[in-house]
Amino acid sequence: MKGGRWTTQTGSSTYLSEAIAIWLRDLRIEFRTRYAVNAILMFAVTTLVAVSFSIGSFRIEASEKPFLYAVLLWIILVFSALSGLSRSFVKEEEAGTMDALRLSARPQAVFLGKLFFNLTLLGALELIIVPSFILLMKYEIEYPGFFAAMIISGGFGLGAGTTIVAAMIAQASARGALFSALSFPLLLPLMITAIKGCERAAIGMGTAGWAEVKIAVAYVMIMMVVSLFLFPLVWEE
Repeated sequence: MKGGRWTTQTGSSTYLSEAIAIWLRDLRIEFRTRYAVNAILMFAVTTLVAVSFSIGSFRIEASEKPFLYAVLLWIILVFSALSGLSRSFVKEEEAGTMDALRLSARPQAVFLGKLFFNLTLLGALELIIVPSFILLMKYEIEYPGFFAAMIISGGFGLGAGTTIVAAMIAQASARGALFSALSFPLLLPLMITAIKGCERAAIGMGTAGWAEVKIAVAYVMIMMVVSLFLFPLVWEE
C-alpha cells in the first residue's frame, strides 16, 4: 500500500499479506478516529461500574457467586463488543471505499483483515475489563490458567461471529439494531459455554472444565470455515 492507495501484484501477494495490510490500515484509521474504541470502552466501563455498585448492595451467597459473576462478566464483554464491532465494515460503506477494497484484495483476505482488527479491539477490551472485573467484584478463581484459556477462546469466537455478521449488515439501513439481532442468536451457544467454563474455573473444576474450552475452540473453527466460504458471496453481492 503506497500513499494511502492500494496496490496489488497478481500472483505475488498472499492472502496473509493482504489481510495484514487491511488490518494495519484499519488500525491507523481507528487511531485517528477512535470511534470503535471509545464506543466499546465507554459501554464496558460504564456497565462494569454500574454492576459493581449494584451487586455490592445485595447479599449474595458464596455458592451463587461463581455462576452470577460469570454471567455478568460475559454480558459485559459480549454487549460491549456489539456496541462497536459493527463498524468494521460500516465505515467502508460510509467512506465509499467498498469498491476500492473489492478491487484491491481477495474476499478471504478482506475477511481475515477485518477479523484481525476486531480481535485486536477485543483483546484490548479483555485486557482492561477482565482484570478490573476481578478486582472490583473480588472474583475468586481457583484455576486461573483455565479461566484465561476460556476468556481467550471465547474472545476468538466472539470476534469470528461478529465479523461475518458485520459484513452482512454493512449496507442495511438499520445497522445497529440488525447487528445485535443477528449476532445474539449466533453468539448464544458461545456465551453459554463461556459462562459455564468460567464458573467451573472459579469453583475449582478446572480439569473437568477443559471441555468448555474445547467447545469454544470448535466453535471458532466452525465459524472460521463457514465464514471463509460464505464471505465471498456476501462481499461480492
